[in-house]
Amino acid sequence: MALDRGGVTPPGDGATRGWRWRDPMAGNGVRTRSRSGVLVAARGPLWPCALGAAQRLPVTVTLRLDATRWCAAFGGTVAANVPGRFRARGAAAPPACPASGPGIASLNVLHGLFCPLDTANCRYAERMALVRDWVAARGCPDVVGLQEVLEAQVPILTQGLATLCGGYAVVYTPANRFDDAMLWTRVPVVAARVEPLLRGFRNVLITRLDHPAGPLDVLVTHLASGSDGGGAACGADCPAACVAAGAATVRDCQAVQVAAFAAESTAAVTLVAGDFNAPPGSFVHATLTAHGAWADSHLAARLAECDRTTGIGCTSGRDDDVLDDLESPALNERSRIDYVVLAGPPGGACAVEPAGDPDGDGVATRLFADLPNPFAPACGPAPAPICWPSDHVGVQADVVCR
Repeated sequence: MALDRGGVTPPGDGATRGWRWRDPMAGNGVRTRSRSGVLVAARGPLWPCALGAAQRLPVTVTLRLDATRWCAAFGGTVAANVPGRFRARGAAAPPACPASGPGIASLNVLHGLFCPLDTANCRYAERMALVRDWVAARGCPDVVGLQEVLEAQVPILTQGLATLCGGYAVVYTPANRFDDAMLWTRVPVVAARVEPLLRGFRNVLITRLDHPAGPLDVLVTHLASGSDGGGAACGADCPAACVAAGAATVRDCQAVQVAAFAAESTAAVTLVAGDFNAPPGSFVHATLTAHGAWADSHLAARLAECDRTTGIGCTSGRDDDVLDDLESPALNERSRIDYVVLAGPPGGACAVEPAGDPDGDGVATRLFADLPNPFAPACGPAPAPICWPSDHVGVQADVVCR
C-alpha cells in the first residue's frame, strides 16, 4: 500500500524521534509512528491485508521508502491464525528481507463476437466468472493482463474486482474498442497510456506501477492476427525502425514497436505480456526475447515446450466462434503464442522464478487456466458449468527480486 508523502510529519525532531504518518481520510488506511521502532495501526477499506484466510508462516511485512526496505517476520509462538485474526509473539528478526517481485497472469479473454447469437458471446459472463475463480486460486497475482477486451463487455469483465483478492483496480482506455488491453492491479498505479502499433488497429497498454520491489512497467498487447493482416508484408509504410530490424510482416513490425517501448523503460522491472500470434522460433518471439537478453518466462522456468499432439504446454488452438471446444474438457490447443517476458533491466537483481513456486508465495511460473474448470464437479454444455474461460490458455509468471 502506498502512503501519500504529504501525510508524513515529524512528532518532534525527525532525526531522533522518528516520523508519523496519518491518513487524512478519517481513519482509513494506515497510521505509523517510529521511536525505537515502527508501530503500525491500521483499519478501513484501504488496508490491503484483509486476513481472509489462515496465513502462511511467517507473516512478513515490508516497509519501503524509495529504495530502502525495512522488513519484519511474525511467527514464533502463534496464539491465533484463523480468518480475520492473527496473533504471534517471540519471533526472531528475519536474517534478510524476503525476495520480492511482481506476479503476473495474462490471458486473451475471447470477446466471442463471432459466436452464434443465441450463445451470449459463447457464454461470456460465465467464462469471465471462471477467470476470476482462476485468479483467486492461483495466488492473486499482483497484476493480470487481459487481451481482446470489448468495451461493451467491460461491466461483465470487471464485476466483483473490488473484493477479489482484497481488491483489484482496473486500468483500461478504449482505443479500438473491439480488441483492447486491460490491466487488473493490486499495486498502486502511477501512470498509464495506450500507444498505437502499425496500421492503427492494434495497440499496447503501458502502465507504470509502484511495486514494493521498485517501479514496475507492465506492457500488455495483442498483435495482429491473420484476420487483420498480421501476415501481410510490412509494405511501403513500414517504419524505418522495423525495416532496420528486419521485420517482414505487419506483425513483425508490431513486435519491434512493442520491444522498443519496453527498451525505453526506466523501471526496476519491466514485463511484456500478451497474445503475440507467433510461436517460438519466429521473428516475433526472437524480437521479444531480444535475442536472448530478455526472458520468456516459460523457457526461463524450463517448462515443457508445446506438444501439438497432446496440447500440453500450448496456449492456442481451440475454436473461437462456436462453443464446442469451450464446453469440452479436452485441451484442444496446438501452439504456444502467448507469453510473459521479463524485459529488463538486463543484468538486474530480478529473475523469473523457477517452476514450482519455490518462494512459497502462492504465485508460480506456469500456464494459467490450463485445466478444465476445476471449480465444478463436471463441466460441459449448458446447464453444466463452462469448461474453459477462453480459446486461449493463459500464462503466469512470478519474478523474484533481491
